[in-house]
Amino acid sequence: MSATAQLTREQSPPPAVSLARIVNNSIALVLLDLLNKAIPLVVFPRVVRALGPAAYGRLGFAGAVAGFFGLLASPGFSTYALREAAKNSARVSFLVKHVLGARIVFASASYTLLAIFTFLFAPRDGQTRLLIMLSGLGFVASSLDMQWIFSARSRMSIIAARSALAQLAYAGLILTLVRGSMDAWIIPLATLLSLGLSTLLIWMPARRQYHIPLPEISPQAWATFLPICLVMGFSSLMSMIYDQIDVVMLKYFRADAELGTYVASYALMTMALSFVPILGQVFIPLLSETAGKGNDAGAKYLRWFGNATIGLALPIAVGGFILAVPLTQFVFGSQYSGSGILFRWLTLTLITGPAASYFGAQLIPNGREKQYFVSVLAGALTNIVLNLFLIPRYGAIAAAFTTALSQGVVALMSYYFAKDLTKPPLLAALAISTPPTCLMAACLVTMRIVFPVHVLALVALGALAYFGAYAVTVTLKNRISAAST
Repeated sequence: MSATAQLTREQSPPPAVSLARIVNNSIALVLLDLLNKAIPLVVFPRVVRALGPAAYGRLGFAGAVAGFFGLLASPGFSTYALREAAKNSARVSFLVKHVLGARIVFASASYTLLAIFTFLFAPRDGQTRLLIMLSGLGFVASSLDMQWIFSARSRMSIIAARSALAQLAYAGLILTLVRGSMDAWIIPLATLLSLGLSTLLIWMPARRQYHIPLPEISPQAWATFLPICLVMGFSSLMSMIYDQIDVVMLKYFRADAELGTYVASYALMTMALSFVPILGQVFIPLLSETAGKGNDAGAKYLRWFGNATIGLALPIAVGGFILAVPLTQFVFGSQYSGSGILFRWLTLTLITGPAASYFGAQLIPNGREKQYFVSVLAGALTNIVLNLFLIPRYGAIAAAFTTALSQGVVALMSYYFAKDLTKPPLLAALAISTPPTCLMAACLVTMRIVFPVHVLALVALGALAYFGAYAVTVTLKNRISAAST
C-alpha cells in the first residue's frame, strides 16, 4: 500500500471517552504540573537570583530567538500527527516513519539557519551567541519526540511519569551546577539533556507497544501532509511572534536589566498559565476524534473544556493581580525592581490567553487551519505594530499590555471563525466561577490588610476559599437542576 493510500484510508469511528477517563488523564497531567510547579519554586528563584537581571535577560533573548527557529524546525508536524493518530491509531506507523523523518530534516536545516543568524545578526557578546546556539540544540533533540502517540490515545499517565523523571534530572543539574552569572550556559544544556532523557523514555514504550518503525526520509510521501503542516507551522510562528517578539525588541531597544525583569515576570506568568497546555493535551485529541461526526460527544467534551478553562483562568488571574508584588518579591528578590507591576499587568494575559487557546482549539480539529492562521496572524501583526511604537518609549510595561491585547485579538478572531460550530454555554461556566472568585478576592484583600502573612500562605488560603466555594456552587446548581426536572 502506498503512503498516500495508507494515510487516506477509511477511518473507524472512535468510542466515546468517559468523564472518568478524562479525569484520570487530567489527574496524571495535574500531578506532573504540580511537580513542574514545585521544581520551579526551587529552581526558578535560584536561577534568576544567581544570574541577575542582565544575564537572565540574555538567556531569555536566546530562548526567544531559538524558539522562532524551532518553529521552522517543526512546522505543525506534532499537531498534525496528534490529530491524525487520534482519528485512527492504525496511522501511527506511517506518521512515525514519514512525519518524524520530515522533522529530522527540517530540524537540521533550521539549526543551520540559526547558526548563520547567530554569527551574522545576533548581538556581538560571546555569552549571548553561545546561549543561542545551545538553546537551538533543544529543538534538534525534540525532532524525535513522540509524546503525541500517547496523547492521541488519551494515555497521559505514560507521558506524566516519563516527563516527571526528566524534570527531576533537569532540577538536579541546575541546583548542582548554577552558581553565578557566568553559568547561564548550563540552563540550555540541562534542558537539552532533560529533553533527551524524556524522548528516550517515551520512545521505548512506543516501540514496544505500537511496533513503530524507524523514521525514514522520503520526500515523495511528504506531499500528503506537508501542505497542512506548513499552514499549522506558520500559525505557530505567528503565535510565537505575538508571544516573544517583545523579548527580542526589548533586547535591541532597552537595557539588559529591564529585559531580564520582563523575562522573569513573563516566565512567572507562563507558569501560572501551565494549565492551558494540560487542557489542550486532554481535550484536543477528544475533539479531533469527534470532529465532523455530528454526535453529542463533541459538544460534551467542548462543554467540559470550557468549564475547566474558565474555572481555572478566572481565579488565577484575579489572585495573581492581587498578589503580584509580594509574589514577585518572594520569587525574584530585590534585584528585580518593578517586576511586581509588570506581573500585575501580565495577568491580563491569564484571561485573554486561555480564551485564545479555547476558541483556537475548535478550529484545528475541524480542519480549519487556514482560519486559525488568519487569527494568529492578526494577533502577531497587532503585537508587532504596537511594540514598534510603544516599546522604545515605554519599555517593558508596554510589552506587558501589547501581549495581553494581541492574545485578545486572537481570541476574538478564533471565536468569529468558530461561531458556526458547536458552542457550549460559557455564560453558565462564568456564572459558576464568578462568586467563588469574588469570595477568594475578598479573603486575599482582607488578609493582606488585617493579618499580614507570608505570600505562600495567602496562595494556599486563596485556593482553599475558591475551590471550597466552587464545590458548594456546583452542588447547589446540580440540586436545583435535579429539582426542576
